Amino acid sequence: QLFASPKADDQPTARPVSKINGRYLDVEAGPNWDDDLSGSSIYARNDINLRELPEAQREALFRLQQMVFFYIPRICNHCLNPSCVAVCPSGAAYKRAEDGIVLINQDKCRGWRFCVSGCPYKKSYYNWKAGKSEKCLLCYPRVETGQAPACFHSCVGRIRYIGVLLYDAARIPATAKMPEADLVQAQRDLILDPFDKEVIAGARANGVSDDWIAAAQKSPCYKFVKKWGLALPLHAEFRTLPMLYYVPPLLPVLASTENGSYDLAGSGFFGTIDDFRVPLKYMARLFAGGNVDIIKKALNKLWAVRAYKQAQSAGNITAAQAKTIMTEAGCTGEEAEEIFRLTALPRFEDRFILPPYHRETTTSLTGETIKLKGQTGFGTTRTPGRGP
Repeated sequence: QLFASPKADDQPTARPVSKINGRYLDVEAGPNWDDDLSGSSIYARNDINLRELPEAQREALFRLQQMVFFYIPRICNHCLNPSCVAVCPSGAAYKRAEDGIVLINQDKCRGWRFCVSGCPYKKSYYNWKAGKSEKCLLCYPRVETGQAPACFHSCVGRIRYIGVLLYDAARIPATAKMPEADLVQAQRDLILDPFDKEVIAGARANGVSDDWIAAAQKSPCYKFVKKWGLALPLHAEFRTLPMLYYVPPLLPVLASTENGSYDLAGSGFFGTIDDFRVPLKYMARLFAGGNVDIIKKALNKLWAVRAYKQAQSAGNITAAQAKTIMTEAGCTGEEAEEIFRLTALPRFEDRFILPPYHRETTTSLTGETIKLKGQTGFGTTRTPGRGP
């Protein structure tokens, strides 16, 4: 009836129907009930990330005229200290040594579902049909062949980047125990400089090949996270040390319209970030463990890049004003240009730096290299033991 309904003044709608008794349902809640303001008076107002905001500021967030949205695309964070691995009774969840991808072995999984409750980001789920837990696997078959994961490759906005980060695994326990306000900086310190001679020597001693070291030196993730300090971990206070990072959003340009013209003057756009429609404390709770200074530094640098390009191309502000903003943010012209190029005009090979996997090294340890070479491409694919 939805597609074959006759012409009418209103378009046809599909009302939800109960699978139990076949009657129409009046939906009061659901998995996506809070998307785009639906149910916000119940759920969004009680968001734990807003608990540090004054009541007046919290109410201002829900004024429709001042409303602003930014979306956080989320996949598995492939953490350095993954809680799903820690809580699995079967040992099915594990973090791969060669690339840090966190996976669930479908043969070992017994459906305990502790990974579902144990993951604070709720990225593990239980497949009721298979009787196994599953999760994002970062498209590791693609990554192993030098291809970007599907969600990265298909991103229309070109906002996803992937690359190699070298880190000191021995310091993970100490980093995870840091106070909340220091967690982001401690995680940055955990990431090693791929240009440091001692780091390079240590990486080689631990079996990291030269092409992986070269990939780490070219990594866009290293620039965003360590070099520029722009990308931040989501909910660092969970202490899982997530390895997917987010660049916090700048709001659209604010302006006024008088006498039919679009006027930037007096808007305060190039003045301060403290008057954002999304409070800094809210973003600090999301991306910096509550440390507002971390968020301010990242946003100030983004602000400086915007001012630099506005002065250079649009002329909305003078070069002197842009230089003042850049000096306050600790950003040079060369750095601003590099950030602009990697964020606004990135090429495919700039966003995805994926080195080749050296499977031959692992295979050589078995002593059956000739046998493996002769068997490649033959035989049947063994499916994992799963439920009905």
